[in-house]
Amino acid sequence: MWPFKKNPAYKTLGAQVRHHLDGSVSVDVRGQTCPGYLLSINKAMDALDKDTRAYLLTSYSPCGDDVKAWCNERGYTYEGIVEEAGLWKVVVVK
Repeated sequence: MWPFKKNPAYKTLGAQVRHHLDGSVSVDVRGQTCPGYLLSINKAMDALDKDTRAYLLTSYSPCGDDVKAWCNERGYTYEGIVEEAGLWKVVVVK
């Protein structure tokens, strides 16, 4: 996937968060449904610097609309959702 920094992961509400060398992060919430993935990405985003790109990795395709609405409420930029081999990647910028 991405090259990782040393000490790349921490957990937030059952999600694995990985920091990547390019400054982005991935929040892995596969297996979670609403509201779990929203709670996880919300907590992860609170810890990030402004302009950081986050990739929400999920196995629950309807989450794209929920995350888009959440971004509008929080003032984050929703960049879209892409499917890759049964995994959905939602891209958000703080």
